[in-house]
Parts: sequence; structure tokens; C-alpha cells
Amino acid sequence: MNAHDLASLTPEIILAGGGVLLLLLEALLPRLRRAFTGIALVTVAAAVWGFQSVPSATSWLGALDWNAPVRAFAFAVLLSTGICLLASQSYLRREKILSGEYHALLLWSACGALLLLRATELLTIFLALELLSICLYALAAYHRRIAIGTEAAIKYFLMGAFVSAFVLLGIALLYGETGSTRLDQIAASFALAEKFPIIPSLGLLLVLAGFGFKMSLVPFHAWSPDTYQGAPSPFVAFLSVAPKVASAMVFIRLLETAVANPETIARWSGIVAFLSVASMIVGNLLALVQRDIKRMLAYSGIAHMGYLLLALVVPGGNSIGPVAVYLLAYVLMTSGAFAVVTLLYARAGEQHQISELSGLGFRYPVLGACLAIFMLSLGGIPPTFGFFGKYVVFMNAVSDGRWGLAIVGVLASLVGVFYYLRIVYTLYMKPESRLGAEPQGLLIDNWGRAAALLAAVGTIALGVWPTRLLEWVLGSPWAP
Repeated sequence: MNAHDLASLTPEIILAGGGVLLLLLEALLPRLRRAFTGIALVTVAAAVWGFQSVPSATSWLGALDWNAPVRAFAFAVLLSTGICLLASQSYLRREKILSGEYHALLLWSACGALLLLRATELLTIFLALELLSICLYALAAYHRRIAIGTEAAIKYFLMGAFVSAFVLLGIALLYGETGSTRLDQIAASFALAEKFPIIPSLGLLLVLAGFGFKMSLVPFHAWSPDTYQGAPSPFVAFLSVAPKVASAMVFIRLLETAVANPETIARWSGIVAFLSVASMIVGNLLALVQRDIKRMLAYSGIAHMGYLLLALVVPGGNSIGPVAVYLLAYVLMTSGAFAVVTLLYARAGEQHQISELSGLGFRYPVLGACLAIFMLSLGGIPPTFGFFGKYVVFMNAVSDGRWGLAIVGVLASLVGVFYYLRIVYTLYMKPESRLGAEPQGLLIDNWGRAAALLAAVGTIALGVWPTRLLEWVLGSPWAP
């Protein structure tokens, strides 16, 4: 360990230290609980500032990496963390569960996600995955008085435990066949193989299945609707995006390792294409029949990960830009949508019926407009950033010669437009169920409004002026 290694961990050290500080304040100065959200936000901002201290090179003997794509993914993770923190204040106060443990666990989750997307060695990947996952399990069950929250967390934990076992078995197979846990050395072993390497390929497939679970890809998606419905809504603004961002980077690294041997490219491309098509079709069709907005957004997220995989069917250096753009768009529109859901639904643990939004676009014009923007962006309607994100992944598929997949993606996206516009229709075209009566139990504060506005402004701004902003986010020149 040297100064270079320590400097490379600046963002993670800031996040971990902020979590420890919040736990100490909870124990020693519980009267400061109302300030915990502000302290956590300052910690996240300091972690973003800490990006400047991270050398653009590998560290810890090559176990961690830092470059422009990793920086973009890390920014997306911390952006989702900030939106989640802003949306959490009113929920935690309303439910009388405001404490430092929530903020600390969230910061440690973000720390695990950053380590996960930076890791280039399998054991480091696994340790980062467990740090992220354990905090997510605890946060999913954070509202202990609600039975559905505990049920959601148990389902998530049990399925996550099986997935961890798959990942470990995959790592063992890879190490046993190649003698290394370093992805670059495993790729070299794949490249030297004279025929299809069955055992290491099975190991890689198991590890990919584990991260397919975190990305909610079909057929590893069954946990997400139940967990999203039962977990605290502001936390779902983080759960629905940050683990997917980190897992997407690992997915990319694993695919690049797998296709080091030219003989295996067609097989792996076929696997990714199947996951993409299945996720787009199943996600959209199941979202179409949902009446609960959180479950609808869960199935919507499955479909969006299918769109994302269109850029990875032919793995390579040209994939990372479209993936980073799409994930940034997904973070803004999905985190923002869950932030608005947090504010407009008062009964935690119960179903969040879409019909309950009737007429609320006029009663709460700012939140209604923000939710409408997120729905239009999720549907890929210009000039939102969601449209630009879909445009770049579809064009990437076309440039790779995958016309059929691009057409499937466009048709699946058209199905999604229906259920997204149904939300907008409910907000503005249907009368309130109780005309003139103020909805009971809501606590809409400035923190929550700031979360919704931040995501909505980002969604529109990046949709209208994408190039300059993306150059800043990605840390490199960008051309659509």
C-alpha cells in the first residue's frame, strides 16, 4: 500500500467515513437527526469532489481501475444517492423512523457500488458485491413495522444469497481453470484456448447470471416487483438504479473477458441478445397490466435493462459510451419517478394504485409536471434525455448490423409508451376521487421537491443540450 493506492480510494473513504460519522452522531447527539440528510448530502458532494484526487490508472496491484467510463458510472451512482437522500427526509419524518442508520447504510451502499464498478479482479468484485448487497438487504427491511417490507427484504435476501453462491462457484471454476482471479489474465487464457473453453465459460456464465440478477434481467427478475413494492419508496429510488449501474460495468468487463477468443464471440452475442429480447418483451408486457405504480416501474426497469443490452450484443470499445449515456438517463428518470411517488402516496406498505394519482397534476403542479416529464422520458419521447438514451443504444445496434434487435427494441418501446402515457392521462385527464378534499397523510417538503426538480431539470437539459453536458459527465469528447 502506498500514497497512490490511498488516493485512489478517496471517494470510498469519504463515503465510509461519512457513514461512521452519522452513526456516531445518532448515538451521541440524536437531537441532530433532522440535520442528518444535509450531512449525508455534503458527504456525497465531497465524494464527487474526491474524483479529482483519483489517479487515472489502476491501483492496488491492478485490482481497481479508474478511467473516463468508470468516472461516468460513478457519477451516476452518486447522483442516484443524492436524489434518494433528498426524497427520504419527508418519508422518514412522516413514518417516524428518522435515524442515522438509514443514511449510514445508504452511504455504505454507494461505497460498495463504487468499488464494484471499479473492480477488475474477481475476489474484489465479490467483496464489493457483498458490501453493497448487505446494506441493500437492511435498507429494504428498514421500515420494520410494515409486514410487507419485511417480506420484500426476505425475498430479496434469499434470492440474493443463492446468487452469491452462483457467483462464488463461477469464481472457483474460473480460478481452477485459469489459475488467476484477474480479469485480464483470464481473458489471456481465453484468447489462448484452441477450442471453446467449456469450464471457464460455465464459470463466466454463472458470474454473469449473478449480475443479471442485480440488473433485473429476465429470467433473474422475479425479485424486483415484490421488493420494490414493499421497500421504502425513497430507498427504491436508489435500489432501482445504483446496483444496476455498478453491475452493468461488471457485465461489460466480463463480456470483454469472454470474447477475448474470437471463436466464442457468436455464442456470447447470442446469450446477450436472448437476455435483451426476453427482458424487453417480458418487462413491457407485464408492466402493461400493472395497476400499482411501483410494480409498473419495476417491470419497466426490466425492459430498460433489455434496451441497455442492445449496446452490448457486440461487446467492444464502442459500447461503453452508449451504455454510460443510457444509464445516466435511466438514473435521472427512474430515481426522479420514485421520488415523486414517495411524496404523493401517504400509506407506506400498501398498494400504490395508479388511480390514486387522479387529478393530482393540478393539485400539485410542480410534482405533477415532474412525474409527467419522467414518464415521457421513460417512454423515449423527445426532447427528453430518455429519447436520446434510446437513440444512441438503438443506433449502436444498427451500426453493429443488428437491425432485427433494433426493430424489436423500437416495437417494445412503443408498447411502453402506452402505460407511461396512462400515468400522464391519470394526472391531468381524470378528476380527483375526492374533489376539493386535501389528500390525508402527505408530507411534501422542500427536500422532496428538490429531488424531483433536480431529476426533471437534468432530464430536460440533457435531452435538449446533450453534447456539452455529456462531455463533462463522461470526462471525454462525445459525439452522438
